[in-house]
Amino acid sequence: MKTILILTDFSKNAESAARAGFVLAGKLHADVLLFNTCVDYATMDFQPGAAWLADDFSARKTAGRLGLDSITKGLESLTVELDPEDRIPPVYSQSEDTDLELTVADITRHKNIEMVVIGARSHNEDDKLYGEDTNAIIDGANRPVFVIPAGADLKNVRKVLFATDFSAGDIDSIQFLVKLCRQFHWLLDIVHVKPVGGTGQPMSKREVAFKEQLTGIAYKGLSYMVVEGGDITSTLNRVVTKTGSGIVAMLHRKDSLFFRLFEPSQTKKMLPHQRFPVLVFPSKMDQEYSARGCSRCHNRKS
Repeated sequence: MKTILILTDFSKNAESAARAGFVLAGKLHADVLLFNTCVDYATMDFQPGAAWLADDFSARKTAGRLGLDSITKGLESLTVELDPEDRIPPVYSQSEDTDLELTVADITRHKNIEMVVIGARSHNEDDKLYGEDTNAIIDGANRPVFVIPAGADLKNVRKVLFATDFSAGDIDSIQFLVKLCRQFHWLLDIVHVKPVGGTGQPMSKREVAFKEQLTGIAYKGLSYMVVEGGDITSTLNRVVTKTGSGIVAMLHRKDSLFFRLFEPSQTKKMLPHQRFPVLVFPSKMDQEYSARGCSRCHNRKS
C-alpha cells in the first residue's frame, strides 16, 4: 500500500503538516506513517568521554511515544471531514533514536512511500535544528517533499504555482502535479521568471522545447505565464499574492553543471520566509516513481 510519510516534532507547524498529510492520504487512498526521532543530538546532555544520560534519553523516548499517540488520535478524529470518495487512511507510527535524515532515506528506500510531509521551520530564532533537518531531508530525498507552514489547510487551496526554469526534470514534476491537481480539482499555473526587460526578447530554444512539451499535457486547469523580476523569491511571492495560489511547487537541484536561473537554490531561500505550502520535487526522484506519478491518478481525466 502507498504511504504518506509524515515527520513530526510535535510543534504547531508539525500539527498542520500532520493534518495535510492525512488529507493527502485520504485523496490518494494511501496509508499514513507518522515518524519522530526521539533523540535531539544537538541538545542531548552529553559530556566528552561519557554516555548520554539514560534518564534524559528515556524521558525523550516516552514523550515521543505519547506525542505520536496523541497525534494519531487527533488524525483519526478528522475522518468526518473527508470527502465521500476519499479512503479513511490507517495511521501507523514509528519512533527511532537515530539520525532523522538517514532514517527517512532508509524508510523511503524500503517502504512504498508516496510523499514526505514535514512542517515548515519556525520563525523562532531558537528553532535552528528543525530548519537544518528540513534542508537535509530535501537534499537527500528521492520522493516529493511537502513543507507545510502552521495554519495551512489544503481544503482552502484552489490553485498551485509551479516555478520553472525549463530544467530537464520540470516536465516530469508537472505531470505528477497534474495528476495530483485532478484529485483535488486544483488549477495549475506554470510560471517562469525572466529578468526585468526579458519578456520582449525572443524565446530561447529551451523555452520553445519546454512549451512544446507542455502543450502535450492534457489538463484544462493548466496555464503558462512569464513574469519579470529581479529576485526570483520575491517575484514568486508577489505572483502568489496576485494570483491567489495556495501552493508553490518547484524542482530542487543540489548541484548543476550549468548556470541556471535557480542557482543558488531558490527552494532554500524561500523556506525560511514561508507563508504557504511548498512542494519540492527532488532532481534525483526515482525514475520509476516519477513515470508512474502519484497513485490512484492514472485513470482520472481532465
